[in-house]
Amino acid sequence: MNKIFLVIQREYSTRVKKPSFWILTLVVPILLAALYAIPIMLATKPMEHANVLVVDDSGLFQGQFRSGRDITYFDAGSLDYAKRQLASVDTLDAIVFIPARETSIPQDAFLYYRSDAPSMSVQSDVNSQLQEILRNVILLDVHGITPDDYAMITSTHIHLRTQDIETGRDGFLQIKLVIGAVLALLVFLGVFMFGSQVMRGVMEEKTSRIVEVIVCSVKPFQLMMGKVVGIGLVGLTQFALWVVLSGIAMSGVRIANADLFEQATSRHSVTEVASKGTEATTQYEAARYQQAQYEAGEGIDNDLKDLIEGLASINFGLLIILFVFYFLFGYLLYASLFAAAGSLVDNETDSQQFTLPMTVPLLLTFLLLPAMINEPSGSLSTWLSIIPFTSPIAMLFRIPFGVPIWQIVLSVILLLATFPLCIWVAAKIYRGAILRYGQKATWRDLFHIVKS
Repeated sequence: MNKIFLVIQREYSTRVKKPSFWILTLVVPILLAALYAIPIMLATKPMEHANVLVVDDSGLFQGQFRSGRDITYFDAGSLDYAKRQLASVDTLDAIVFIPARETSIPQDAFLYYRSDAPSMSVQSDVNSQLQEILRNVILLDVHGITPDDYAMITSTHIHLRTQDIETGRDGFLQIKLVIGAVLALLVFLGVFMFGSQVMRGVMEEKTSRIVEVIVCSVKPFQLMMGKVVGIGLVGLTQFALWVVLSGIAMSGVRIANADLFEQATSRHSVTEVASKGTEATTQYEAARYQQAQYEAGEGIDNDLKDLIEGLASINFGLLIILFVFYFLFGYLLYASLFAAAGSLVDNETDSQQFTLPMTVPLLLTFLLLPAMINEPSGSLSTWLSIIPFTSPIAMLFRIPFGVPIWQIVLSVILLLATFPLCIWVAAKIYRGAILRYGQKATWRDLFHIVKS
């Protein structure tokens, strides 16, 4: 046992001391914190104010453009005057020009600028107001519907919320989908990255003939287990540092945007209102008030609130525990097979014939992710999360959606039962093939080694 610990210590220390380990350890939390913070920052960052001149030769849009907190519109008499103003006044950003009508409805409008093109926000606002004003003119002239009537019709809606009937908690399925996919991807990459390190380490020692010296004092099984566990501890160390550093970084984001999170967690929905009569008017007024708050910079939009509420609804403690378990035993299961594959060959090119069949279950799980996304609790998703060779990815993908306890327990038991069997098979292959050098192994050789 002491010899296994020596191998574990060597494998662990040599890899942890590498600069690449610490670079990757620091980069990933920074990226995760950036992914967490960027949507909030973009949603709350005020746009640089823009001033736009409006020249309407058609007569339909004059005085109809609404200024907001980010864009101010000014009516200009003629295009020539507007162009002179744009050229001489630095605070002006663009000109909206609607030519005189040749038909009853204008066909084109132009957005002129001086040197720098207007931001996408300006272009989007101009375009949306042009369409809205033209639509209101048509509705009023043809159908007799006022802009306020139309706004009430379109603003009154039912907000479909997925909700657990037992707990009453919102589903936030899109957010859970992203979290589940990220967890599954991390396990997939971890198993391949650290499993490949095990295989490369075995092949390097075999090719350099160092293994022939090592096995004089260490049994092949001890050497294989030392490598697998040592590199696995490197992976766990890295993931633990990722969790701690990411938690610190995300806490910093929450502290820096405390007002946003407080508004999101204390939000009361205004969507559980009937769609007609006085209650519909109440809903419409509430929606308009909320939108006015956002336009004035006093509130945050619903999408951002849903994002923050969805993140707050996730049980990250359970996720971290199950992530560590499935990563650890999924890695040990596949890393032992990677070690066996490395002992059969002398280079990575030849190893493909053995590693590809071994990794088919993991690849198949990823190919079936669209079907799992469609039905996270369906029979296919359930079976994939129970079968030991696919459960490290499938179960972690499903956990954020909520999985029955019996399925988690059964998946854990089967993975724990399958792991020793894989270690036993891999140890037999490793012991029988580690000293074979210069011979290309075949599937027949593998069969004879396992059978012996």
